[in-house]
Amino acid sequence: MRKSMMIAALIAAASTTLLIGCQEKVAPTQVAAPAAAPPTPAKPLPPTVLKPVAGISDIMATEVDPSADALWESVGTVVTRSGIKNNHPTTDKQWDALRGHAVVLIEAANLLLMDGRRVAREGVQKIEDQGTPGNLSAEQSQKVIDDNRSSFASFAAALRTVGEQMLKAIDAKNPNDLMEAGAALDEVCEGCHLKFWYPGQKIPRFPNEAPEIR
Repeated sequence: MRKSMMIAALIAAASTTLLIGCQEKVAPTQVAAPAAAPPTPAKPLPPTVLKPVAGISDIMATEVDPSADALWESVGTVVTRSGIKNNHPTTDKQWDALRGHAVVLIEAANLLLMDGRRVAREGVQKIEDQGTPGNLSAEQSQKVIDDNRSSFASFAAALRTVGEQMLKAIDAKNPNDLMEAGAALDEVCEGCHLKFWYPGQKIPRFPNEAPEIR
């Protein structure tokens, strides 16, 4: 009897211990967050291999002006006593030649945007038409560009955009679109020149009154 009571007591104690153990909450294990990886250092930019040699005036005289003139002269309307004649390329060879001029014009605009390019190349002090009333000297033009670099870059970018429009018209062999782009080209060129090249020049009433041919 006594032995049975002791066994019962032990069983009751064990049951109570087990119940209490089940009711206890086990604290979750805290997992440490992985350490953030150190930022990858930015790679230094390699020194540029580009070296501007020609001046802005050189690029204008040898690339922009000849290409623009060829593009302007390729399309137009001529009125004579015998009637009206529309001039435009008629052969693949003529269109291909114009395409070359458009490509040169586009890439010349990129050359104008190169850092370090000055109005006159090293060793040259005088640019074309310098001394004409209203025209700036190379030094004066350089200062205006330096003081208004963003404006100059906008004109160069506009020149490139118009060149792309002309290239598209040429690839489509569309004289009308080429003529419209030519008008836009004239506006871009004249706007840039009036700000950076000849801001004080007066527009003559007639071509023979232009100051550079007097």
